[in-house]
Amino acid sequence: MPDRAPRVLGVDEFAFRKDCTYATVLVDVEAGRVVDVLSSRTSETFAAWLKSHPGAEIICRDRATTYTKAARGAAPHALEVADRWHLLQSLSAAVEETCHQHRDCLRKHAEEVMTEVPESRPRCYYRPRNCPAPRSSNAPVTAMRTSTACWRNAGRSAPSPAV
Repeated sequence: MPDRAPRVLGVDEFAFRKDCTYATVLVDVEAGRVVDVLSSRTSETFAAWLKSHPGAEIICRDRATTYTKAARGAAPHALEVADRWHLLQSLSAAVEETCHQHRDCLRKHAEEVMTEVPESRPRCYYRPRNCPAPRSSNAPVTAMRTSTACWRNAGRSAPSPAV
């Protein structure tokens, strides 16, 4: 185990068994490897580790106040940032709450927009029975993007490729 913390230190809790025993995992975010596993998830345990392993410039953590308290006490110079997963979770919760709060005006606006859009008839293309749906490719485009076999099954000759 190194005696210095990595420059970017990730910290998160995990359970050995669900709802039983929790621990803390410390990760070197830049190298993508586990640095250490602490026996508990208390602020004292994490603070003691930070004091004995100086050098963390950035601490990437979840929103737990336990790790905030330890980081501020043992590594006050380190920049604390939210990890990607918790950042997206917070964003998702904020968007959901905002949409829920404004659902009436959003519904009204959607109904107004729907009445303004003219109804258009769907396009219908003839494709012979038993013919697979056209696939996208970089091959030259034919009139209907169907295979010659499909046209033969329908009793017609295939269109010539568009030039």
